[in-house]
Amino acid sequence: MKIYFITGASGVGKTTLVSNLKEKYQGKKDWVFLHFDSVGVPSAKEMQKITDSGKNWQRETTKFWIEKMLKEYNGEETIIFEGQVKLEFIKDEFQKQEFFDYEIVLIDCDEETMGKRLIDGRNRSKLFNKDMKNWLKFLREQAKDFKVKTIDTSKMNENEVLRYFENRIL
Repeated sequence: MKIYFITGASGVGKTTLVSNLKEKYQGKKDWVFLHFDSVGVPSAKEMQKITDSGKNWQRETTKFWIEKMLKEYNGEETIIFEGQVKLEFIKDEFQKQEFFDYEIVLIDCDEETMGKRLIDGRNRSKLFNKDMKNWLKFLREQAKDFKVKTIDTSKMNENEVLRYFENRIL
C-alpha cells in the first residue's frame, strides 16, 4: 500500500487534482480517494472546546485519518488523501504508526493565482485573507524544510497538473 498525502492551502488546486485522479483511476485500480474535510470542520470556537485549539484539532484529526487509512484500507494498492494539514503532523503520525510507504505532496501556487481561484472561481473571497496567505507561505517553508515534492500550479491548467502528478509523483 502506498499513501499519497496531498496538502496545500485553499485555492491551490489540490481538490481539483484529486477529483481528476479519481475520475481517471477509480474502478480501474485498487485506489481509494479520501478527503480530510469529509469528517466536518468545526468552527474555531468548537475546535477550542474539543481539543483546546485549532492546532490540536488538526493534529488529532490527522492522527484519526492516518489510523483509519492504515486499519480500514490496508490491502489497497494506493490511497490518495487530500487535506490542509501541517506537514509535521503528517510525518509525526506516520512515524508513530511505523508506516513509511507514504509521500507528502504540496500543491502550491502564487498569491495572485490563489486569489483568482478563490474569488472568481469559487466565489469564496472571505478565504482570500491574511491568514490564508500566511498559511500558504508556512506550508511552502515546511515543504522546503522537509524536502517534500511540490507542484506549483500557478501557470498550469488542471490537465497539466494531472499529467505532472502522474509523470513525476506516481
